[in-house]
Amino acid sequence: PLGNNSTRRPAFSADGSKVAYSVLDNQKSAILAAESKNGVVKKLCENCGEVFCWSPDGKAIFYVSGPPGRIYLLNVASGEKSEVVKHSKYNVIRPSISSDGHWMSFHTQVNPLSRQIFIVPLRGGKAPEEKEWIPVTDGSGLDREAFWSPDGNSLYFLSERDGFRCIWVQRLEPKTKRPLGAPFSVYHSHSSRRSLMNLTNSGAAGPAVSGNKLVFAQREITGNIWMIEPQK
Repeated sequence: PLGNNSTRRPAFSADGSKVAYSVLDNQKSAILAAESKNGVVKKLCENCGEVFCWSPDGKAIFYVSGPPGRIYLLNVASGEKSEVVKHSKYNVIRPSISSDGHWMSFHTQVNPLSRQIFIVPLRGGKAPEEKEWIPVTDGSGLDREAFWSPDGNSLYFLSERDGFRCIWVQRLEPKTKRPLGAPFSVYHSHSSRRSLMNLTNSGAAGPAVSGNKLVFAQREITGNIWMIEPQK
C-alpha cells in the first residue's frame, strides 16, 4: 500500500503491528493504516492531515493539519478527532511522543529561517496553554524535527546552527523535562555527498533513535557533468 507516490509520512505503531500514513485523495489528505502481518488497509479519516506518530498504546494517531498548522489526535477505534496543540501566532508542526506517552515535543515555524522546539506535558490527550510550554531551543535558528530518546531523558533534533544540517541532542531533567546544560552535536553532516539537506521538505522518514543507534536518511545533493565525443 505504500507504493503510491501520493503517500507521505509512514509511521509504525510502537508494537510494529500497524503502519499509518497520509494519502492525497481528491486534494484532501486522508489517513490510512495497514496491518503489518496481512497488509489489510483501513481508511481512518477522510480529510485530516499529515501523520506524524502513534500514541505508545496504539490507540491514537497524532497528525498535523492547517493552515495554520495545528496538532490533532485521531482516535483509531472511534474516528473521533480532537485538537491537541495550537499557537496564537505560528504554525505548530512535527509532534513526537515520549515512550511513556506523558510528553510531546514539537516545533513552531517562527519564520522561513527559524524554528523553535518546545516540550509540553499531555493531560488527558491535550497540551496546556502556551505559558506552560517548555522551550528547548531559543528560536533564533533552524532547529527542528525533534525526536525522543527511549528513556525520555534526551531530545534529539536537526539543527543548522553550525552552518550545516546536523543532528544535535539536548539532555533533559527526568521529571520536569527542562533542558540540562547546552545542546551538543552527535552527528555532523558537512558533506554534499552525504547530506541531511532537503530531508525535512520531502516527506521522507526523519531520524529515529533506538537503544544506542540512530537511524536516518541522507541524500546526495551534488552531481557530475560528463562529456562524450559525438559519434560520426
